[in-house]
Amino acid sequence: MHVNQFFKVATTLVASAVLAACSSKPIALDPVIGDTGQALSAIALKSDVKHYDLALEVFPDNKRIKGIATTEFKLLAATQFVELKLDSRFTINEVSSKGEVLKYERDGGVIRVDLGEQQAKGSMVSVAVAYQGFPHIAKNAPWDGGFVFSKTEQGEPWIATAVQGEGCDLFWPCKDHFADKADSMRIRLTVPQGLSAVTNGVLQEVKPVGGNKQQFDWLLSVPASDYNIALNIGPYTRIQTDYTSVNGATVPIEFWSLKKNEQKARELIENDLRQQVTFFEKMLGPYPWGGEKLGFVETPHLGMEHQTVNAYGKKYKRDPNGYDWLLQHELAHEWFGNLMTHEKLNDAWLHEGFGFYMQPSYSLYKFGDAAYNHSMYSAYLGLKNCEPVVLDGQITSDQAFNSDIYGKGGWTLHTLRWLVGEDVFWQATRELLYGVNNTASLTYPIAPRYRNTNEFIAIINRLTKKDYQWFFNMYLKQAELPVLKETYNGDTLILSWQHPQIAAERFPMPVPISINGIEKIYQMDKGELRITLKEADHVVIDPNMKVLRYLPIIDKCKKEQ
Repeated sequence: MHVNQFFKVATTLVASAVLAACSSKPIALDPVIGDTGQALSAIALKSDVKHYDLALEVFPDNKRIKGIATTEFKLLAATQFVELKLDSRFTINEVSSKGEVLKYERDGGVIRVDLGEQQAKGSMVSVAVAYQGFPHIAKNAPWDGGFVFSKTEQGEPWIATAVQGEGCDLFWPCKDHFADKADSMRIRLTVPQGLSAVTNGVLQEVKPVGGNKQQFDWLLSVPASDYNIALNIGPYTRIQTDYTSVNGATVPIEFWSLKKNEQKARELIENDLRQQVTFFEKMLGPYPWGGEKLGFVETPHLGMEHQTVNAYGKKYKRDPNGYDWLLQHELAHEWFGNLMTHEKLNDAWLHEGFGFYMQPSYSLYKFGDAAYNHSMYSAYLGLKNCEPVVLDGQITSDQAFNSDIYGKGGWTLHTLRWLVGEDVFWQATRELLYGVNNTASLTYPIAPRYRNTNEFIAIINRLTKKDYQWFFNMYLKQAELPVLKETYNGDTLILSWQHPQIAAERFPMPVPISINGIEKIYQMDKGELRITLKEADHVVIDPNMKVLRYLPIIDKCKKEQ
């Protein structure tokens, strides 16, 4: 439990915070701050963030930041208070509204701002927080996130942020919840001369600000989850080109690479990125943020899906997929995660299951069955099967983003695609993302939407005119995979589905079976099938691994390492 304290602006607090930050002993990350997307408090539920304005200076030499973050709220109910979150390691110099200093309470990472008097429902409120300090350093970005202070081979500062699990409050005061996206955000980043500061949205101007510094002024004009806001600072080259979207619009492409890697980045755009975008737009619809930019920035960590400025740190190396899988995976999240955002952390598989599955789908599209099957088989060998993909109740971001929401989520989609057919599968996916099937006619701006698992199931059921709840109950709500038991009674092969929680008759999954090289799909309406065979018959059950089930080549529950 944190003790409520009332903080007043005082130079003594500033000094003490700076001394603490300079201490050799690192400050532990506040668990409230280190877990984004937690349930909103009663105060937080009374406001809707409309706009963020972040003016931030980064000091590479001592790994410090200093800024003023202004949040514009629309009040959803009458209230005297609004709430923001900010890592408690930062010193707050002042909280104000339109120049008037406000009182506030600080409970660890939670800032409760007193507006002075009750404000009416529908009022617009602006709160500015001036703060400074030494941000949390990522232990292993992007998985264990925070700031990354690195250097190039030439010794130049190379800095990035990645805070998907922890949230925006690791480096600026924000609401820190994916369910309340600001309509827009202005980000002004001041850095030493010679460095570029790259973030979300469209670059408005670059100007000197004195003291051998320059400011990069960016404007993001579309809603984005606040964990998607990212800082990237380094000796970058800005590569600019464009492409024509499936909807006819000209979409700007930007790739900010380290200067020495400019040619590699240009080749990656021409030899990989363009083809990947064509695939996504063919299967799904227009790149969602064509009015902003299709952006990538080279980072000292591996990568992350930061809306309109995806982090790329794979060092331009080719891989066995025959294309750059990292570029493709982070690009997939512009649709699955950024255009369509999970309603709750429990539905995170809609981001990562689909995001993962677009890689083997692209392998199938580009190289054919062998490449697709290789990707799916490799993913199958990595399944854990210890927790359901969709968990119940209030969960943490660590619980939500377990490895099975990727591989097992992708395998669920693999089996679903086979079960309902190509047309239904891709139409359902487009409707999940855009709300319509005829996506090529959409023009910018394209509105993002929140989705949950039940809505996707409802789309599948409507398009097929069947009830597939049984399918999703098995694969998303159960940790253990179903087993297809094989027994023989004389010349009869008996197949039956078995699962400790779901009876066979409640899982009517059909099974492809090859007999002497001739494959046929056998229905199992009651969860059981009997086939009469000859002694010489050669039988292969599910020869192309279309059905997700337990096979003894994997563990029944493989604990995370």
